[in-house]
Amino acid sequence: MRMRKVVVAVLLCLTLAGAGQAKDTVLTVAQVADISNLDPQRINDVYSANVVRQIYNGLVAMDDRIRIRGDLATSWENPDAKTWIFHLRKGVKFHNGEELKASDVKFTIERILDQKTASPGAVHVREIASVETPDAYTVKIATKNAFAPLLSSLSRYELSVLNEKATKAGGDAYGKNPVGTGPFKFVEWKSGDRVTLAKFADYFEGPAKIDGVVFRAIPEDATRLVELESGAVDIVSNLPPQDFDQMSKNPNVTVVEVHGQSTLYMGFNEELKPFDNKLVRQALNYAVDKQAIVDAVFFGKAIPSFGPISPSIWGFDETLKPAYPYDPEKAKALLAKAGFPNGFECVILTDPRTERKSISELVQSYLEAVGVKASIETIEWGAFLSTTAKGAKGMFIMGWTGTGDADGGLFPRFHSSNVGAANRSRTKNAEIDELLQKGRTTIDEKERRDVYKKLQAAVIDEAPEIFVAVTKNLAATKKNVNGYVMYPSLISPLYGVSVK
Repeated sequence: MRMRKVVVAVLLCLTLAGAGQAKDTVLTVAQVADISNLDPQRINDVYSANVVRQIYNGLVAMDDRIRIRGDLATSWENPDAKTWIFHLRKGVKFHNGEELKASDVKFTIERILDQKTASPGAVHVREIASVETPDAYTVKIATKNAFAPLLSSLSRYELSVLNEKATKAGGDAYGKNPVGTGPFKFVEWKSGDRVTLAKFADYFEGPAKIDGVVFRAIPEDATRLVELESGAVDIVSNLPPQDFDQMSKNPNVTVVEVHGQSTLYMGFNEELKPFDNKLVRQALNYAVDKQAIVDAVFFGKAIPSFGPISPSIWGFDETLKPAYPYDPEKAKALLAKAGFPNGFECVILTDPRTERKSISELVQSYLEAVGVKASIETIEWGAFLSTTAKGAKGMFIMGWTGTGDADGGLFPRFHSSNVGAANRSRTKNAEIDELLQKGRTTIDEKERRDVYKKLQAAVIDEAPEIFVAVTKNLAATKKNVNGYVMYPSLISPLYGVSVK
């Protein structure tokens, strides 16, 4: 504890030091919400994932162009449809000084698959049957069936490689004192305020160019921008679209814009009446003018959604047009057919972010026009996540990124086995389940694309969500920040960042 306080004090001194000193070597990143945990296997939110990405490495990683590269694994082979062999870097150190061994990888995968862990990320690797370690630097993974998206699944933050000794020693408190191999090591987490990381001098690719990173939780959009303009933060990772043009004119700021993998949607709890009726869900899709929402809320930084996944994701059906064009009369007709000619009352759940509250209010007005009276409830991000996982009491606004593969964008959200985790709509559809399983176990690329084309059509017909928008990723940095790259996944490594 004394050592941790010393490191924190050093970082604060660096931050507050006068001109001519290394004051800017501590990078401050403003995020919308606080983290929930720093155990990669126990999180399912982008804010925690952004911090986790700096602390850990995986066997493989996804780069900013959605391509797989080696990370802790230098190479791998796939000798048959169900076997993968990975060769590890030698001499890689964990933050506790221990050397990375194949046994740590085995421990990581077996832990996430253990039902006792209750990991939301387990869905991505359920096809793994066994993990063997022929020697200290070789990992052999056997899958139950052919598993096409294995590499993209292993690139996810939930599969960050853990140190077996540190994880077991940490027990239930491990998520508050994580140990990885990444370029930055954990120093302190002040709940509701900030997470402090320090440069790891023994990082296998060489030490970072900055001495540390501070992630601050700043929910208010205006406050994040004021903090950026005043120099109190270096990066705003969630730049509100309405402020993009204004910030682009600031000579002291650099704005960043990339095509994202994210889709934003209004989900239904399909276990609750009247949302258990497909006609109702389809009706509400027709009731909402997605283009008007995109214009009003995103200021050209989004497009109406084509369905459940972004065009940036492999397997997207390029023949699709935006799902459910605006047609309030058709919405009314479907509601009447479903037995609700006079509409009904319901709840829309949202977190405090400006754009999500605005979208909820617009959806509320569109639903009212077809006879549906929706009240809006706003709760903080952590409570929102837990509430929707257990089952929202109506509708809820959410976003999903997944991986660069269609499996990562669809299987977690819509497979019936994942109800209570990422499947927050609580969808249970046998055809969708079958197509999801076929998609991840089909190796031939053309055949896989055909499966996902059928799957997207099935999900659109099921209408577990109002498919609202495909959003761009927007960020802003101080002018003296170099090397910051915004990833399509919203989870951006900071290892290559420097400050003048």
